[in-house]
Amino acid sequence: MVFVMTENVSWFPKHMKDSEDLLKKSLKAVNIVFEVLDARAPLSSKDMNIDRIIGQKAKIVILNKCDLSSNDGNKKWISFFNSGDTEVALVSAVKGDGLKNITNLARKVINKAGIKNKSIRAMVVGIPNVGKSTLINCIAGEKKAKAANKPGVTRAKQWIKAKSQFELLDTPGILRPREDKETFSNLAFIGTINDDVLDVGTLASNLIEKLIEIVPEELCARFKIDIKDKTPLEILENIAAKRGCLLKTGIVDYMRVSNIVLSEFRKGKLGKITLEYPDC
Repeated sequence: MVFVMTENVSWFPKHMKDSEDLLKKSLKAVNIVFEVLDARAPLSSKDMNIDRIIGQKAKIVILNKCDLSSNDGNKKWISFFNSGDTEVALVSAVKGDGLKNITNLARKVINKAGIKNKSIRAMVVGIPNVGKSTLINCIAGEKKAKAANKPGVTRAKQWIKAKSQFELLDTPGILRPREDKETFSNLAFIGTINDDVLDVGTLASNLIEKLIEIVPEELCARFKIDIKDKTPLEILENIAAKRGCLLKTGIVDYMRVSNIVLSEFRKGKLGKITLEYPDC
């Protein structure tokens, strides 16, 4: 696979340190942590430093966007986290599915930790664009936290009072440098890394190569194309012809067709797709 290069992606060490310090200071004010991951790529979308930062604080993992990931993938990731004694909730914050599961699991984990508080004061953590603010708004029943389908919207911590004796602390997402190319590509595919700093043509070709590997039939069905013995670039050009992404000269409009492929994958129009599975 030809991976998207990372030279144009800016990592901000000071911002990451400030955000980490904010998380550490906020831990004293909460009795549980909600770690939000993208169900399509749970390992890639996990900040590997979170467990170190929160220490022994009670925690549940929330696999958000589970409506976009495969049922088989969801089951295997739940089993993976459960095997490490971590409770997991499958949630689609956009659709409002799985919220009761969060409440029940939070109560279970808090009681197990011997915490007697009636109210649940939870800190919501995760990398950018996993849906933290959307989840909070869904639990609160109204739009209280800033949310958008792009990374970097939450810039500072926000306390949100919600129903069911919930108080939720929204926190800025920390996206640390990713040296593993597979992880970097998965994050780019799901939109965690802003498209503006990437070569979307290369990104779309890389995604097509990944889809050929894991869901070839869904790729063919969605775009009504034959992919046999074709390179990802040739497939991208065939999609361009099918969708009318051609300039007046007949040349492929690579920017337009690449955005179509990326957008339709991210919206789930190719089906429920999990990009990675646990090694177990």
